[in-house]
Amino acid sequence: MLEDIKKELLNNPEKIKEVLEHFGFRNIVIRNTYMQFGRDNNPKSSKKSISIKLVNNRFLYVHDYPKAVKKDFFSYIMEEKRVDFTDVLSEVKQALNIVDYYEHFERRGIFGGFYEKIYKRSSGKNFTYDESVLREYQPVCNLKFLKDNISLEAQRYFGIRYDIESQGIVIPIYDQIGQIIGIKERFNYDVEDGEMKYFYSLPCSMSQTLYGYSHNYNFLVNGTVYIFEAEKSVMQCYTYGIRNCVALGSGTISKKQCQMILELNPQKVVFMHDVGYEIESIERNITMLRNYSRFSEMEIWYWDYFNKGYKDKVSPSDMGKKTLEHIIENEIHKIGDDDIEEEL
Repeated sequence: MLEDIKKELLNNPEKIKEVLEHFGFRNIVIRNTYMQFGRDNNPKSSKKSISIKLVNNRFLYVHDYPKAVKKDFFSYIMEEKRVDFTDVLSEVKQALNIVDYYEHFERRGIFGGFYEKIYKRSSGKNFTYDESVLREYQPVCNLKFLKDNISLEAQRYFGIRYDIESQGIVIPIYDQIGQIIGIKERFNYDVEDGEMKYFYSLPCSMSQTLYGYSHNYNFLVNGTVYIFEAEKSVMQCYTYGIRNCVALGSGTISKKQCQMILELNPQKVVFMHDVGYEIESIERNITMLRNYSRFSEMEIWYWDYFNKGYKDKVSPSDMGKKTLEHIIENEIHKIGDDDIEEEL
């Protein structure tokens, strides 16, 4: 999804200039194969110290030579100007005249080739909702989540609310570019084993997004990505100060989610499944991601919780910051050199 937007920006560098000017960058010059610009109007700042290649730059990297920084266009502006992902994306959409993302790119067939096949087979269009749908719920944090290692700050950051009618803890679900596509709720009381804990008051297809993607984008690009099963884990990790996390919303990764991971150009991906998820299922997820990353040098790892005495169905983030740090440091197994089953 973001790859299409980056491709269109590269094909229209004057739109890149428009976005840069909006965020205060100056002295922007467009050449045949690259563009240069300065950080601001400060006379002490170099006017040509930052550049963007307009060819062979699939991930739209920005090179800031004085700071020795190479970052994705979105994350670079976010860090340099202290703005959110949605702020940058909103300005990009305005520059490209994108009103409805899906109609804009489906109509023009911008995917093409390899990703077009993934898209046609795996993606149904999700309905998107205006932020005003959240007004139906109370903007309050929740004690149950607080006891579950999800801080008040984390609850506010991820937009947690409360449904008085259903007694549900409201979890807004966003797509890759920060639009609401559904509302998931968790009953605010204990239920018996086997009974339903979660339900959707606004249904959506979780296989078409990754929870935390737009919220944590700046921490996911070109680094290590931890993939958890549940949304709660992403919020717990935020509480622990760990931001490079997303959640599948289930135990199985979809083709669309593989595409989203690859668009981050990660160096390392770590599957952090709950205890009890069978090794054959973990292996299928790894194989799925591998099949769509053949031309990438990305490393794939997983949490090897087997035969270590962990409680069934517990997430690695459920057990607190220290335990999670221990797991990351000591119990993450790299895939590639050995067959999984031989390792176990």
